[in-house]
Amino acid sequence: MRKLLLIGAMGALLALLVSACGGSSGGGTISVAKEGEGKAVNAACEEEPVAGGSLTYARQLETVTLNPREIKNGNGDIFADEMLYNGIVRNDPSGADKVVPGLAESWDISKDGLTYTFHLQKGLKYSDGSPLTAEDIAWNLEQFRNPKINTVLAAIAVGMESAKATNENTVVVKLEHPVAAFLYNLSIYPAFIVDKEKLEQEGEAFWKHPVGTGPFRLKEFASGSHITFEKNPYFFEKGKPYLQTMRWNFVANSNTRVLDLKSGEAQMADGIPFAQVSSLQGESGLSIQQVELPQEVLMVTNTKVPALADPHVRRALSLAINRQQLNEAVFRGTGTVPNSVIQNFELDASDKEVPAFEFDVEKAKEELAASKFAKGFSVKLQYPAGLDYFKQMALLVQQEMGEIGVTVKLEELEAATIAEKWLEGEFELTFPFTGTSSDVPVPDEYAAFYALPEAELDGFKSFWTNSEIEGLVKKFISSTDEAGRKGEWKIIQEKFNEEMPSLNVMDFPLINGHQSNVCATEANGLGVDQLQETWISKKS
Repeated sequence: MRKLLLIGAMGALLALLVSACGGSSGGGTISVAKEGEGKAVNAACEEEPVAGGSLTYARQLETVTLNPREIKNGNGDIFADEMLYNGIVRNDPSGADKVVPGLAESWDISKDGLTYTFHLQKGLKYSDGSPLTAEDIAWNLEQFRNPKINTVLAAIAVGMESAKATNENTVVVKLEHPVAAFLYNLSIYPAFIVDKEKLEQEGEAFWKHPVGTGPFRLKEFASGSHITFEKNPYFFEKGKPYLQTMRWNFVANSNTRVLDLKSGEAQMADGIPFAQVSSLQGESGLSIQQVELPQEVLMVTNTKVPALADPHVRRALSLAINRQQLNEAVFRGTGTVPNSVIQNFELDASDKEVPAFEFDVEKAKEELAASKFAKGFSVKLQYPAGLDYFKQMALLVQQEMGEIGVTVKLEELEAATIAEKWLEGEFELTFPFTGTSSDVPVPDEYAAFYALPEAELDGFKSFWTNSEIEGLVKKFISSTDEAGRKGEWKIIQEKFNEEMPSLNVMDFPLINGHQSNVCATEANGLGVDQLQETWISKKS
């Protein structure tokens, strides 16, 4: 098995995990927060889509680079790439956890799971009107599997042996061994298709004005300020996108984004603060949507710390956290008490099969008593500055762990500093990211991050190891029996919960807002806005 290299350069790893794992904008099944009215809040959006118009979107993270294989600012870059490029397959725009056609209209998989034959759509063109060939796609996929080129997420190309164009409409991909999540892996940004000829001619200058096959093409990129897209007239989905132009303003401050939305300076805004959801729902002309995706508030335990090396202690810490209280006080009821160490996936066993994490002070004390630290101990907890809800969480956790004799000393640091310290192992307990989310809608990626030494992430920097779980995960990620995988994952899920290498404090959504005449604001199952579907109603 090829090494599961997450990223070649540690600096790039840090940039990706601070933002991409941290998330920024919606994803998954759309519902109106606290209202349950579905996708169309305004009756005007029930009409047929109208083409044309311009949209302004206040975005939490800025775009730094447009090279999808060299991400520098997580979702700030990734979401822009989703506008400019496509893969041969893509995650279902409706939010379902499945892969649907992209540049390939269909595909065949050999019985042994080692050969994927992709049949391309006819008449494909780049956004400048030049033809897209099967040779171009095969070349891009070879770039994707090369860890020197795909410096952002080489692990996602695990098992890939070769990609070749066998005729003008067919690309054949060979694998070294079966990879259960292979189609999902091909659907995300490092496998996006760019113009081979122009990239080879222009080198790095290409990324200043890239040419792809996405729903939009680049009109203007003002670093640190905004990026503007215009409709790609050669997009393979005829009639889409509906918008003629779209501008993303980079607005880091959440209160400023909300003010921009309320004033009309922006028609969409991501990352709406939980504390402002209720008041914004009462605003005339605004719609707030709750977006579900695999995302958790993760507290990483450094098992190099003697107390935290003991699973009894880790289980005690989990039992001491009143997650239901946290949900009401911090997430305003939008969170979900988890039943898995790893963020929630459709493959997860239900709460009836694997119970949600308990809050039980007496059981917590019993677990602590079964360890060598029955009289308690002191531990430092790092949390990111500038986010009120993390300060609230940290204070509540400090109080709750104090109830079982664990003294928690809080340390507030800048988010980038915390992520760097997590990467270097310079922490005891830490909330390394504002949210930890997956690149694929199946648990394979994070199971490998925690359990496989080949991932080179030291148990997602918990420095935890378990040879039994390692063997189960290796088998799981190579299994192509979907029914069997669900049963396998239940066992792994339970064993992760028993070991508790880190603590999943809360599964939680993201909250986005838009003016009510902005229609079809769906996102896919990984949090990417499907803006090729978005249109502006002429009715208020």
